[in-house]
Amino acid sequence: MTEEKKAAVKTSSAIMGLSELDHFTAEKEFTRCGLCENNCALTVTIFSDGSKFVTGNRCERGAEKVTKIKFDRSQQKENLVDYKYKKLFKFKALSKRKAPHGVMGIPRVLNMYENYPLWHTILTDLGFRVQISPKSDKALYEKGIETIPSDTVCYPAKMVHGHIQALIDKQVDAIFYPSVIYERIENSKAPNHYNCPIVQGYPEVIEKNMDPIRDGQVKYFHPFVNLANPKTLVSSLTKAFAKDYPDISQEAISQAVEHGYQALTDFKADLQAKTDELLTKIALKKEKAIVLSGRPYHLDPEINHGIANIITQEGFHVLTEDMVSSLEEVSGLRVVNQWVYHSRLYAAAKVVAKNPNLELVQLNSFGCGLDAVTTDQVEEIMRGHNKLYTVLKIDEGSNMGAIRIRLRSLKAAVQERDKKAQTVNLDHIFNQVTSLKLDETDKEDKQKPAEPVFTKAMKKTHTLLMPMLSPIHQNGLIEEAFKQAGYKVVILPAMDRQAVDVGLKFVHNDACYPAIITIGQLVEALQSGDYDLDNTSVMMTQTGGGCRATNYIPLLRKALKDAGFPQIPVVSISMGNQGTEETPGWNITLPFVKRLLIAVLYGDLFERLLYRVRPYEAVPGSANALYDKWLEIARKNIKSGSYFEFNRNMKRIIKDFDNLPTQDFDSKPRVGVVGEILVKYAPTANNDIVGTIEREGGEAVVPDLIGFMNYSLFNQIWKSDELDMSPKAKRFAKLAIDTINFLEKPMNKALEKSQRFDGIESIYQIASQASKIISIGNHTGEGWFLTGEMIELLNSNVKNIVCLQPFGCLPNHVVGKGMLKELRRQYKGANIAPIDYDPGSSEVNQLNRIRLMMTTAKKMQKVESHG
Repeated sequence: MTEEKKAAVKTSSAIMGLSELDHFTAEKEFTRCGLCENNCALTVTIFSDGSKFVTGNRCERGAEKVTKIKFDRSQQKENLVDYKYKKLFKFKALSKRKAPHGVMGIPRVLNMYENYPLWHTILTDLGFRVQISPKSDKALYEKGIETIPSDTVCYPAKMVHGHIQALIDKQVDAIFYPSVIYERIENSKAPNHYNCPIVQGYPEVIEKNMDPIRDGQVKYFHPFVNLANPKTLVSSLTKAFAKDYPDISQEAISQAVEHGYQALTDFKADLQAKTDELLTKIALKKEKAIVLSGRPYHLDPEINHGIANIITQEGFHVLTEDMVSSLEEVSGLRVVNQWVYHSRLYAAAKVVAKNPNLELVQLNSFGCGLDAVTTDQVEEIMRGHNKLYTVLKIDEGSNMGAIRIRLRSLKAAVQERDKKAQTVNLDHIFNQVTSLKLDETDKEDKQKPAEPVFTKAMKKTHTLLMPMLSPIHQNGLIEEAFKQAGYKVVILPAMDRQAVDVGLKFVHNDACYPAIITIGQLVEALQSGDYDLDNTSVMMTQTGGGCRATNYIPLLRKALKDAGFPQIPVVSISMGNQGTEETPGWNITLPFVKRLLIAVLYGDLFERLLYRVRPYEAVPGSANALYDKWLEIARKNIKSGSYFEFNRNMKRIIKDFDNLPTQDFDSKPRVGVVGEILVKYAPTANNDIVGTIEREGGEAVVPDLIGFMNYSLFNQIWKSDELDMSPKAKRFAKLAIDTINFLEKPMNKALEKSQRFDGIESIYQIASQASKIISIGNHTGEGWFLTGEMIELLNSNVKNIVCLQPFGCLPNHVVGKGMLKELRRQYKGANIAPIDYDPGSSEVNQLNRIRLMMTTAKKMQKVESHG
């Protein structure tokens, strides 16, 4: 071939030469098609000449859409959501040859989007080859769908099952998925630094619902840890690895933990540097950015459905809430700011609210009960500066048409607002956005306005309205204890369906059902005209802990203002200072506590006796008549405050109920009632579950109210022992439990001697039994105690149980529904029916669930009686 021909062939060839290959580059971009409801996740490979290759599309339309768009990097908006996602999981794993302890799998889920650099570094230093689970997609979700115990849990939690299954399929040697109770402290002004209940407890759900892990086919490590205390983290990891890896020393773990924290700090520093660079660019070019706010795991493209890409397509740069939250330390909020992810959200909202180049969009997973607290508060922050607030509720559905419309509406509204806004000096914008040093005298940084306070003088003149929790405990017993302490208390009605409708007018409809009911009762009473509003206050318990119930008081405060009663003082009853209300007129004295304990003990006693004999009474109404007789005597005892009188009455009450004429005693199926505390006890919330069970031919067994008090105290002991928290709180808790046990001891003996009634299990016994199924580190809501109550019932041969929870109750996804498979496995014949309660729930559906459970119970009873 001639040289001319060779040259011609070379010129016409499309194959790259060696020199071109040396400079060949290809970058990947990730986007969503959005041309139909499939909303395909597209991977776009962009070559150095600007040409593109598209994968992930299920038809040609997606490829045509992307390849027709000319790639112009100068016009491209920066997507730091994508940057963070790529950076987060780029840590290099050891080779198998250099990993003496084998392959340790980590699921790419929930708080791993927050702490992966920490865990990857620690495990790598300890000699593990870290294997991260694949990227999320629908196929991965479907891989684990059969093991999901709660169909109402959020999509990020449901995704966990597929990730764990993927690691099992890869035959990793072990899986590491810790339960992180506390994150690192980021806001020193926040009263606490919890993780959400799902993040805390979901590793336990995985252990009890995925058979390869439950059966020990793969090692599984899920220690409960406090990331705010490196010392206890070392201790927790040492205990977790001691059995399977005895050669890993505590010293090695300590060094690895130190290195891990440094890796996490370095990762966040890189994000901050990238953020500062973008903020400077935005300020100089007068461009716009959206802070896409939510939780760390909303970074997952399968969970956020590519919303960040839609935002950039609409002409906005996009950041995440943690990239700007460090620029503010929030205080003076209406709500209790006790969850770290929430704290970032509030801080980011304040940063955005004060800066003209930033907008905020909040992502909210469907079924996230905690976000009912955040949405109202974030909206208030934004409204305070006349900024727009957009919240997008996302779940497993991927039709993004409505979300695209919302974002385009936001864009149009921002443009319209900016047209009307006054011109702002560029230097001022630059200083604000790059340094974000905000004026300390800014009105948003001032403490929240003073709320009306329940004073000492009001104690003598005010009527205190209290929502109904448990009629059998509050039916004149609790009121008498308050009366003798100098308070005039009115307990609101036991059955009040109208309260739900009133509550829905003034409480976020995604809020907890108990909050809607109790706040509805209080507002309804104030609206009734039955009370002198100048001499009326409202009272509500505040449990504290990681449950959203901690925010009932702030929700109540907002409802009172919206309903036109901002002057009404609120009395918060809690075991500790929750930081929401000052109540100088409320004080707890030893005689008051003594009377309250006697009242609760009477309530627990009546509950045990009345529910046990009433289904079998020979004379209709005789059990209630006996209860009414002794109720009046009990009130007089509470007035006197005599514990010796209580002991004398208690023995006579047990004797009378033991001898009440009955027929076919013990012939009906016994049905335990457990669940969230208010739904368990309040007839309004549970549609009179006790009456329903009795009408359906069963006998209701409801655990003691004082057990929840013991549980709350016991948790302080565990925190001190396991997380190196307050020894003073531990000493107080032990003293309080010992006091309650001392008061219950004579009653327990009398019950055990009776013919019909069971004795009382101590909280230590319940905790010991519960620990065989669930970790005692589960403290949110009813926590491990809910599982413990079910075990206590099953051990007492109460095999039929209804587990009641409000819709969206996060702790119950873990400690209720999440433990049912294991309970049924360990207790053959366990007939457990979980039932959700909500303003929109069908009462007919609830009743049908109960009837189905009762039908099974009766069949089991018949088989056992003939066996």
